[in-house]
Amino acid sequence: MRTAESIPTSWLGGWASVNGNPDVYIFQGYDSNYYLLTYYYDREYGHGTFSCYEIYSDEDGCYIGVGMQHYRLSEKQASYGLLIGDWGGYMQN
Repeated sequence: MRTAESIPTSWLGGWASVNGNPDVYIFQGYDSNYYLLTYYYDREYGHGTFSCYEIYSDEDGCYIGVGMQHYRLSEKQASYGLLIGDWGGYMQN
């Protein structure tokens, strides 16, 4: 595992999905670990859902574990700045 300093500080804050996936918020917890909080609003039922995932890192990069799948977080060189595995691109709020 890498140290917390390996997660770019430019990732901290709110991110809006550019392709309809849940919006996310990346923050550092009191335990000095980094977390990704997702928010999805279901318009049909009129309520929202939150989920929180710890961001892990190793020599290959940063990722979150969702069930049995792992999604890699990486910087995207485009009009938006974050790519989260199969979730797609995110633009900082």
